[in-house]
Amino acid sequence: MRAFDLILLGAGNSADVYRAANTAALRTAVIEKGLLGGTCPNRGCIPSKLLLGHADVADGIRAAGRFHIDASIGSIDGDAILRDVREYTDLWDGKLAGALGENITLFRGHGRFVDDKTVEVNGERLTADKIVIGTGSRPRRLDLGVPYLTSDEIFSIESLPDSVVFVGGGFISAELAHFFSGVGVQTTILAREGSLLGREDEETAGIFCEAFGRRVDVRYHTELKRAEFDGSRYTLHLSDGSTLDTGLLVVAIGRVPNSDDLGLENTSVRLDSRGAIETDDHLRTTAPGVFALGDVAGKYAFTHTASLEAAYLGKLLTSATDEPIDYGPVPHAVFTEPELAGVGQTERELIDAKIDYVKATVPFKNVTKGRAIKEEHGLAKLLVARDGTILGAHLVGAHSSILIQEIVAAMKWRNHVSTLTDVIHLHPGLPEVIGSVAAKAARKLAQ
Repeated sequence: MRAFDLILLGAGNSADVYRAANTAALRTAVIEKGLLGGTCPNRGCIPSKLLLGHADVADGIRAAGRFHIDASIGSIDGDAILRDVREYTDLWDGKLAGALGENITLFRGHGRFVDDKTVEVNGERLTADKIVIGTGSRPRRLDLGVPYLTSDEIFSIESLPDSVVFVGGGFISAELAHFFSGVGVQTTILAREGSLLGREDEETAGIFCEAFGRRVDVRYHTELKRAEFDGSRYTLHLSDGSTLDTGLLVVAIGRVPNSDDLGLENTSVRLDSRGAIETDDHLRTTAPGVFALGDVAGKYAFTHTASLEAAYLGKLLTSATDEPIDYGPVPHAVFTEPELAGVGQTERELIDAKIDYVKATVPFKNVTKGRAIKEEHGLAKLLVARDGTILGAHLVGAHSSILIQEIVAAMKWRNHVSTLTDVIHLHPGLPEVIGSVAAKAARKLAQ
């Protein structure tokens, strides 16, 4: 039995925890069976966005005609694109391992609880008064009887296929479809529902679906019933009776918490109905001294919220704070063409909750910069309570992931629509659309 001050089970977004622990000279054990850094740098946010940058450039060239510029794409070196991304992501594990700190001991292996205070890894038992579970999540899988890829494996391919089919209508399918379509691969999405991105605000999601569907073949209300694979190509049998031939099959139907093989049955840690670990407003589980963060706790499935949780736990576990965690308004974005971003409640959520609100919308093309970049799909939408409190904001169009941040700051520090109308918006810049939609909401409130 080896004793530590702190055990971290999973080394994804837990980095800020063990940095703080190292600074506080806490003897810390970090247990990780995979690559350090977890999903985001190795098979998630970072490699996907590196791929999307290439699609954005290719789409820009194809759109040159709208600006009276004659331009075309001669060729796309898909193998080089994929290689560049792999070479960059391959560096992360070594970089993170080299920066662990002198008080950190790394155990490469799968850790399982023996009891509330003891974890076994590679046949060795470790104990600590404080344990943090940050084992993340994994792709939900289908039993198709044929091999296929998920978002965990897609970044390992070495050549672009001639065609790809995505099963699932969420943001992972949409973003990866944006890449493959952008670099010239015939791309299809099979969406069980009647819309993509079903958790988004209905109005902005509708605009997105119309624009996205011009480039990607989206089959709504369609499920994959059966798949055949001959070693090189797939024949997919769909719920509408048709078949589809493709060179690559990717299943992206959500993720499940990595809580089922941790030996939690040997502890007093409690799970919810989704298999996520229950935590309170201090990220404490139902076992004394055991904490959980990130996807395995299931509160938010974003890297930015997991990073905030890790920074918070770093302070909590080193006695730098005893305050409950404050997430504030949590933004999200979908990095596609067009982009989507949102924060707060959707209009449907407000209607269902019978909350009185004012809605204001302004197209991006109403401001000079929006017209300059010919943003035909862009729309800013603001949802405001009768007292001026910002309840939600939803954007679709160029740079939405950047524009949303102004609204997040306003909601965090003052949360009143006048925060957005009183501030100067640089002219002629795209953020003027935020000032415009806020001013429109304020006028409605004054009526």
